[in-house]
Amino acid sequence: MTVIAAMLLAGTATLGAVPAAAETPPGAPYVALGDSQAAGTGNLPYVDDSCLRSKKAYPLLLSAASGIPVASSACAGASTQDVLTGQLGDLGPGTQLVTVTVGANDFDWRAIFAACSSVGSDAACAAAVNAAQATVAALPLRIAQIIGTVRTLAPNAQIMVTGYPLIFGTVSGTCSIGAVQGEQVRFSAAQALAVNNGVTGLNMAVQFGVAAYVGQTGDPGVEYVDIAAGFAGHGLCDTGDRWISGLVSGGPVQQRGFHPNAAGQQAYADTIAAALSQ
Repeated sequence: MTVIAAMLLAGTATLGAVPAAAETPPGAPYVALGDSQAAGTGNLPYVDDSCLRSKKAYPLLLSAASGIPVASSACAGASTQDVLTGQLGDLGPGTQLVTVTVGANDFDWRAIFAACSSVGSDAACAAAVNAAQATVAALPLRIAQIIGTVRTLAPNAQIMVTGYPLIFGTVSGTCSIGAVQGEQVRFSAAQALAVNNGVTGLNMAVQFGVAAYVGQTGDPGVEYVDIAAGFAGHGLCDTGDRWISGLVSGGPVQQRGFHPNAAGQQAYADTIAAALSQ
């Protein structure tokens, strides 16, 4: 069991005695990197309006459970390139834990959702997902580059790279996800499956990037975390409680659409904590 895992299980553990400032290695103890999933976008209140970073985001939940202070650079809309060029400033030899959730914004999800649902068709939806999947070949290398850069900057950190939850779960009929301008938006079972397949392809690319890095370097401190498994039964139109928000009209709350809600952010934190404890 790692030191990080022991702290997470203890729940109230602290970092121990703090040495003199001159002896403290640089780097935040826990650094969170990534996109809107890691920022907790859609779950008010925000601690950073520019990045839509929420107090209910999973990095803050992990930090509270472990007693390890977190510095989160996660930002809505961030791509793999954004992580590499703008989110690594808090890393250092003193960093013990790094979580990374990124890759979704390297795909054109706007085109996918525009082609799907009741405003599109099953055929258009499948075509949009297939077109987005054409970019998946480049993602494993980008993920491996992020891990390698993080490892260089944070040589002592446990690096946990997460996937994404399947948005819809298992859908057997028509799935209603909310309304836009008073009109209900629905996904057919075929459209929901197509979108889920897109997320599965994204997760496979992220996982392959992690495996490629570990296979090349033998680094034992890097792990892929299967978030989809942790969300099983809790998709938008699944059998259990929704852990992903549907469409909500008006003001900042409209940012919730297709993002994990507060329960989903807790599921992220719990799934990562369970992986750390193994």
